Amino acid sequence: MRLRTRFVLLIALAALGPVGLVGFVANHVSSRLVRAKVDEVQTRTVQALARFTDSWVDLQLRLLARQVVTFPLGELSDEERVGLLKLVYSQTPGAHIVSLVDEQGVDLSPSVYRQPQGVELPAGDRDVVTPERFAEFRRHFDGDRLATPPGRVSFGTPYTPPGRDLPVAVVVARLAGGAALGMELDLAPLDERFRVPEGTAERLVLVDQDGQPICGDPRYLVPEVLRALPAGVLADEITYTTPDGVDVLAASATVPGTGWRVVVTEPLRSVLDPVREIAWQTAYVAGVAALLSVVLGSLIGREITVPVLELRDAALAVAEGDFGRRVQGPQGGGELTELAHAFNFMSRRLRLDRDEIAAKNAEIEAFNRELQDRVEERTRQLREAQDQLVRSARLAAVGEMGAGLAHELNNPLTGILGLAQLLLARAPDGPDAELLRSIEEEARRCTRILRQLEDISGGDTEEVPVDPSSRPVVDLAGVVDEVLGLVRVSFQGRGVSLSSQLPAGLEVRGDRSALGQAFAQLLATLRSAASPGSALEVRGEVRGDRVVVALRLSGERLRVGQDDWMASGMAFWAARRTLAAHGGELIEDPSGGGERGAAEPGGGEQATWLVSLPRA
Repeated sequence: MRLRTRFVLLIALAALGPVGLVGFVANHVSSRLVRAKVDEVQTRTVQALARFTDSWVDLQLRLLARQVVTFPLGELSDEERVGLLKLVYSQTPGAHIVSLVDEQGVDLSPSVYRQPQGVELPAGDRDVVTPERFAEFRRHFDGDRLATPPGRVSFGTPYTPPGRDLPVAVVVARLAGGAALGMELDLAPLDERFRVPEGTAERLVLVDQDGQPICGDPRYLVPEVLRALPAGVLADEITYTTPDGVDVLAASATVPGTGWRVVVTEPLRSVLDPVREIAWQTAYVAGVAALLSVVLGSLIGREITVPVLELRDAALAVAEGDFGRRVQGPQGGGELTELAHAFNFMSRRLRLDRDEIAAKNAEIEAFNRELQDRVEERTRQLREAQDQLVRSARLAAVGEMGAGLAHELNNPLTGILGLAQLLLARAPDGPDAELLRSIEEEARRCTRILRQLEDISGGDTEEVPVDPSSRPVVDLAGVVDEVLGLVRVSFQGRGVSLSSQLPAGLEVRGDRSALGQAFAQLLATLRSAASPGSALEVRGEVRGDRVVVALRLSGERLRVGQDDWMASGMAFWAARRTLAAHGGELIEDPSGGGERGAAEPGGGEQATWLVSLPRA
């Protein structure tokens, strides 16, 4: 093979080899990372939706149970029973039908629902119930009633009634003596939560025990795949092919106590779109590199062939001992001319002083030994630094474990303390009053010990902020609005009003999911600190180069001094870390609410906290 041809091939290999290797590695790594990231996001999504669905179902069951057990049904007159059904109907959002039957299924009181004509009930957003729809309700009610044990409240199998697009479910409260109260409950809040914006490839769906969709978008759903999954476990990175030939990546989580599953699906093709884009770009670069290598190799190879052959012959002569052999080289200068001059100089130096070459070799060996010593010293220093980092990480892990342990123990201690206080309030002078006071005191002492453990464990575990410019722009107002929509029902359940004023333009850089989780943690802690009748106001504004969201909690009595929820709560601790990682901070506002627990002009208490983040 001629030298010019070899030179062209060598240039092509040098150009295409790294490009191909980098493209292959980039495609493989990006595919793995993209799938891992999508799987992580899907897992978090189904877990969050399962928790939301479980909380929503539990809230409906508790609401109906509280309304039913409050009244002695056996002692009520017919008129009072009708009043009870109307009360349940009016005070239960989403209730369209309320019925009360005996053990044989015979009505104990006329059912309450909005009829097409002549109804004296608050309409609100309740549906008009046709006879066909009422008959469908009674059919499901009779089946779910018999399956519900006495003294229990259960959620029936969801169904879509005639003339309606959204699903409903029958909630059954089985009373003592065999009587049962049934209510058709609207599942629209769940369906709304499972909707995704237009243009999004991801699909969310809630399915029953048989894998049949309840609400959401079942476009890529295959019930047979879901039925094969183990019950009651989290299933992530599920891959299957739909009957239409679409490869799907999915994740699933079970809603406790219902047998339902939350499923998120996304076509694998849309997941791997970024990977294909990288592959196309790599192929384009490789093609351009191949063309340039051929052209440049031909031109350069023709210029260097003759001088290289001359240098080859001269090198063979020097190898034979002909020191002083000279080459003419090309005229006009350039690298080959310099190479020829360098060869001539080398030949002359070899002829004049071989000993000088030996001395230079000795100097090189000495330099290599010194360089080796420096490398070994630097390696030792790096190893020591790595050991120090490992020790610091272990200490940080111990601190986080202590804080988590204290938080987990606080929950049962809070329950013990609350139950002791409840029993003491019911019988302050009873025979066990002194014992209950001892239990309360010991529970408070354990709480103080755990608080000290949290303070000790809350050492130097703050996350190191990253450069905000490397993160995408996030509409903070939209993030907070989404979180408020998720927690609004829980605030209403505690009797706490929730309001917000979030103008447009509250843009920051960061992780949208992490910021949403931080605000959810803050709101959950504030909700725990609020007493019934309190109010939480969320305001956003731009202050210079910062975006500030103020959380102002006011009410008759804030439970601040008892358990120090703002200082040691795990939710506030986790939120501080997330905000610090985004270059932000969580601070108490001295001008917006004074000290925590300070008195309001109207006689209540208030506390204001500020979330400050760099503006995008």
